[in-house]
Parts: sequence; structure tokens; C-alpha cells
Amino acid sequence: MFETADALLDLSQRLRPLAAQAGRDLGSALPRLRPPGALPEKEFLERCQCSGKCVSVCPVSAIRIDNSRDPMKSGRPYIRPMEQACVLCDDLSCMKSCPSGALELVPREQISMGIAGVDALLCRRTMGDDCRLCIEKCPLGERAIILAASGQVEVKTSGCTGCGVCEMYCPTAPRAIVVLPLRS
Repeated sequence: MFETADALLDLSQRLRPLAAQAGRDLGSALPRLRPPGALPEKEFLERCQCSGKCVSVCPVSAIRIDNSRDPMKSGRPYIRPMEQACVLCDDLSCMKSCPSGALELVPREQISMGIAGVDALLCRRTMGDDCRLCIEKCPLGERAIILAASGQVEVKTSGCTGCGVCEMYCPTAPRAIVVLPLRS
């Protein structure tokens, strides 16, 4: 997704003020983007039974299994939006199928997986293109992302769930909009 880990950390530093404004914490090290309804990271890792049920019921195959060398992370589900974002499906199947409670059933509007951030220098709109893919594809629409009066893409931190649809559809390389997982 990024040329270097430094680029990801730089973006993380730029997004911290937005996250803080929305009452969210990006943490010092970036965790995996967990499925909707995930408990805070430490509790999630302890409670998840690695059943894979959330993976098997995901209608778009967004949920993957971590093959980390860390035994506390290995076998746990995560989402990599650049490859396949969570679409906030109507059924919220992953949360309903979790046998351990590591994923709690929460209303769609209260899902908080991460926060999207826009790098205006990479965004096609900055270059004069009328690209609006991230806005048009967002499952929450204007509640989460808008075209600001300035003509630039603006993420509404209070409405963004961190599903990653904007990142998945962003046509730039590297992506001009990325979702950073939240650490709680």
C-alpha cells in the first residue's frame, strides 16, 4: 500500500489530530483492521477463539485470517481494505456468527473499525481531476465523507466507520485515502 513503513507512520502522524478530534486513538503502533464490532484490541485478542466463522459468513470475503508469527495474533481475523473492504452488509453476519463475543453486535452507524484519512497531495482532485469514487462508493454516504466547499474530499470523523470502501476504490498508487485501524 505504501512505499515504506515510514510513509505509513507519517500518514498516521498526520491523522492523529483528526482521530483525537473524533475521540479516537490511533495508538503508538498500528494494529490490524479488525472486523466490525471487534472489542478493544487486547480484549479481542484474548477472547477470539479463532473459529473462522466470521470469515466464512462474510458476503464479500473481506475478512482474512492473520498468519502472524505472534501466537496471540495468529488465527485472528482482520481486514485489508485495499484488497477487499468491509461493505457494512445489511445482515452484519460476522458479528452475529462470532461464538466468543470477540465481535459484538453493534448498529451499523456505531461501527468503529478505523478512520479514513486523505492525503490531498496524492488525491486526483488536487490535480484537477473530478474523481469522486471514494464519495460515491461509501456505504454511509455523506454521513462519512463529502466533497467540501474547497473541492477537496473531506472525511467526517464522527461518521466514518473505517470500513475501507473508500480506500479500496481509490484509483491512485499509493492510495490517496487510507484507513488506519483504531487502537482502543
